[in-house]
Amino acid sequence: MNTPISLGNNYFVAPQVISDDLVELKMLGFERIINNRPDQEAEDQPLSDDLKEAAETLGFEYVHNPVDLKKLGESQVSTQATAIADAKKTLAFCRTGTRSSVLWVLMNNAQGQNYNDLKADVTAKGFDLSRCEPAMQPLIK
Repeated sequence: MNTPISLGNNYFVAPQVISDDLVELKMLGFERIINNRPDQEAEDQPLSDDLKEAAETLGFEYVHNPVDLKKLGESQVSTQATAIADAKKTLAFCRTGTRSSVLWVLMNNAQGQNYNDLKADVTAKGFDLSRCEPAMQPLIK
């Protein structure tokens, strides 16, 4: 498992999570898992329903909020924001962690934070959002 990267209070991102990672995530104090990856992007990725079952068995809250950058819209940003409305320690993941980072930037920007500062912070933590910029532009406040 890759080390989760903190983007803010109780919000961490990581690349693809598999069922075997969940016990370690529980030991790290995570309470919620958000899967931002659409099912069947790759043959080797687990299905969301399988991850949900394994996560809920361990007591996690599990949210599937799939993001396709070609179809990124306010609904995905809103779903992510609603999912983290309380203070539970949350891990959001996708293939590389980038889409989960995109949602973090857009959620915080919608709450009045400066887009360029948010993007710079996420970039400094290792996520290149440049390829996501065209999808993000219509949603920047």
